[in-house]
Amino acid sequence: MNTKISILLVTYIGLFQAANAAPGDMAVGIKAGTLGAGLELTLEAANRVNVRFGGNYFKLNRTVDIEGNDYDLDLKLQNFTALADWYITDGSFRITAGAVLNQNGLKGTALASNTYDIDGTIYTAAEVGVLNADVDFRSVAPYIGIGWGNPLSDDSDWSFMADLGVIFAGKPRLDIMSTGGTLSNDPGLEASLAQTEADFANSDELQYLKFHPVISIGLNYRF
Repeated sequence: MNTKISILLVTYIGLFQAANAAPGDMAVGIKAGTLGAGLELTLEAANRVNVRFGGNYFKLNRTVDIEGNDYDLDLKLQNFTALADWYITDGSFRITAGAVLNQNGLKGTALASNTYDIDGTIYTAAEVGVLNADVDFRSVAPYIGIGWGNPLSDDSDWSFMADLGVIFAGKPRLDIMSTGGTLSNDPGLEASLAQTEADFANSDELQYLKFHPVISIGLNYRF
């Protein structure tokens, strides 16, 4: 929670600086990539150092097998970034580091089936009711990467930029809930669901998501 507050505080400070920025010290841009589509604000922090604050969003539906059962899940990309760019030379190449307020996740329900295999036990649809699954990540994650383009360059008010990096999102966490079934509140079913969540945490299923690759391009305008 303290890290969240720190990110929000840094963002508020950045917005305050933007309101008092001199001409040429601020740029706004649109971008799209593996974090979704979003907006970004760039400010000059020091010689060869810029700071950026942005937000991204995207939603996609897909069917995913989770511990033997198929789920209709919505992949939601919703994240906020606080990044610092260091330009090693006077050129456009930079090294970027920062943090992401990560609200990315998968959420949905199991596809209709006559039976469900939960931790090796077969349950009927009437016993289970509706299975809801929620996959999320640590709320704050570090980011490191490289990029090209300086929105505050004196060359032009308009500029392109590109980012290539990775978010260390941590292992995804699974939460499964049974609702509306004859055994939804049964201790045996609840224990089976809890074991399924534990097995997921220790398996390789979707574990590749703990490293979120970032590839994005953007167009900026300098004020």
